[in-house]
Amino acid sequence: MTIRARLIASTFLLQVFSLAVLGGGVLAVRKQYQERDMRAKAATITKTVERAALDALIQKDDVALLSYLKFLQAQHPAIAQAQIRWKNQGRERAATVGALDFGSRARETRFTVADPADPRRSVEVDIMLDDSVLWGPYVEETRRLKRIILLVWGGASLLGLIISFLIARSLTKPIVELSRLAGEIGGGKLGGKLEWESDDELGGLVRAFNGMSGRLEEFDSIKRNFVSSVTHELRSPLGAIESFLQLIREKIAGGTPAGFAQSAEFLERISVNVRRLSGFINDLLDVAKIEKGKMECVLRPMELPAVATKVCQFFEAKALQQGVTISNRLSVLPSVIGDADRVRQVLVNLVANGLKFTATGGQIWITGEQFRDGGARWIEVTVGDTGRGMDAADRERLFQPFTQGRNISEGVAGHKGTGLGLYIVKSIVDQHGGKIEVKSTPGQGTRISFSLKVAA
Repeated sequence: MTIRARLIASTFLLQVFSLAVLGGGVLAVRKQYQERDMRAKAATITKTVERAALDALIQKDDVALLSYLKFLQAQHPAIAQAQIRWKNQGRERAATVGALDFGSRARETRFTVADPADPRRSVEVDIMLDDSVLWGPYVEETRRLKRIILLVWGGASLLGLIISFLIARSLTKPIVELSRLAGEIGGGKLGGKLEWESDDELGGLVRAFNGMSGRLEEFDSIKRNFVSSVTHELRSPLGAIESFLQLIREKIAGGTPAGFAQSAEFLERISVNVRRLSGFINDLLDVAKIEKGKMECVLRPMELPAVATKVCQFFEAKALQQGVTISNRLSVLPSVIGDADRVRQVLVNLVANGLKFTATGGQIWITGEQFRDGGARWIEVTVGDTGRGMDAADRERLFQPFTQGRNISEGVAGHKGTGLGLYIVKSIVDQHGGKIEVKSTPGQGTRISFSLKVAA
């Protein structure tokens, strides 16, 4: 049975049960009022006969009592029979008014009235009240009430069934849509979202599902980027190495001095591509360590300016070839707590990114500034450039693995990379207990800052 069918059945049965309980309660209360009215009516009849008997004794007119009883019996058919016994100084005589039908249910009420002027004179009256006659009007009224209740119960139940169907459909509609979207996602169609505006649990479920769908689409995009990046990063240098090796064989086979000189140049290019492959593999290994939580940094006092100088020297030739100026603006700074190799890796990645997006005539610089936070001193290191910059959407994606901004699509100096560098940078900074921040505006360059704690 589907959830919708269960909701309809449960709400409908609950409504039917509630209406049945309500109708039963109305009938029970009505019965109590009817019993009270019947007792009051019987008491009224008895009081009336009692007053008539007293008046007849005072007036010494027994015939008047009999006549009144017959009149009263005509007025109140519930009086099935009345037996009268007159007592006067030891003498007794009796009379009966009416006849009791065989099998009828009657209740007996007996009372004795004495003459106020002569207590030796009295009359004893037995009144037989027929319950079926007393209850007659009430039974018919109850029958009508039951019919009305049944009609109302039937109509309300039908209306309740319709309302139950509408409620169940409104509640299960997002679930049905979510099931459909889940099937589409299972079939490979990622990124589908359901529009459902509500603040209840279903709204929360829809928002969570939409978030999951978006993340799956993002992960699929990351997977495609990863495959593309790995393919490019492996194929390009391997293809270059293969080509240069073939050229070297040809030059060596020629045996000319110029051929040997050119072979040395080809070997250098092979070395560059081998380093590129090695760097890519090291990045993959670092990402694997980060994901497993096994990236370790050996923290000890270190000198930032010296590390920054080596990084600038490392990129000096490439920057000169590209027509970009690299400057180390770190002044005299106190020692910081860090892993020198990992901090160098951070600076290398940041400067390499700057070179990708900075055109000829641009600048890249490394600066540092002290600040105090929570009683501790820190140094904020900034790598800035005058490159193309990036928008807010790219800044949000910056530190995710295998993710690159849209500004990587064209006009990048050198190979585009794999989207792992900044992810590794952020992980290293986190290991040092620092924070990393990006400030960038399209067309105005980028500044990426990270903090390192000053050594005590």
